Amino acid sequence: MGTRERRQKERLARIKQIRESAAATFNEKGFEAATMEEIAKRAEISKATIYIYFKSKEDLYYALIEPSLNKLSQNLIRISESSDNPETKIIKAMEATYAFYEQDPDAYHLVARYKAAEFSKLLSPEKLSHLKNLMRSNLKQVEKAICEGMEKGIFREVDPKVVSIIIWNTFMGVIQFQENRMMPGKSDYRKSTLYAAMEIILRGIRKGL
Repeated sequence: MGTRERRQKERLARIKQIRESAAATFNEKGFEAATMEEIAKRAEISKATIYIYFKSKEDLYYALIEPSLNKLSQNLIRISESSDNPETKIIKAMEATYAFYEQDPDAYHLVARYKAAEFSKLLSPEKLSHLKNLMRSNLKQVEKAICEGMEKGIFREVDPKVVSIIIWNTFMGVIQFQENRMMPGKSDYRKSTLYAAMEIILRGIRKGL
């Protein structure tokens, strides 16, 4: 391995170290209470080292969640625009969100802790607007599937926004409930519970049932 490759590897390892420490600190204390000093201490580096890679606490928080949230948004748009039937789209949206949770749990938990009133004061208008647009888009893709189902006579007349909010809140509630009760070596019921919850919701909005 050459000098350049070694330096790049070290750089990526340091960024990973900072991200993991920041995620743990943000999840433990919240964005407002967390400090760069605490993040640096947890990572066992100097605060100055963090500023080599991230301009501010806001920049670090944004870098933790934006890439994964943006990837989820693109996946949900792709599902929404597919030729699948509306019920399949809703199930696939749940699966894509679960994949986001599995692949980047730190980002998922930071998004789950999102508080509009808090972050409107702490993030720049540009960054806040972008994150809010991604979240709105994710909700909108599920709404579109519900509207499509009503248009095709698959779903009865419901408020698509309310149902989509129920679906998202159910997802987050199941994840939190199961996480709080998981024990090492015990069965993991997160995904199976989500499938059961989606079936109950879909059964409730199917036409003629």
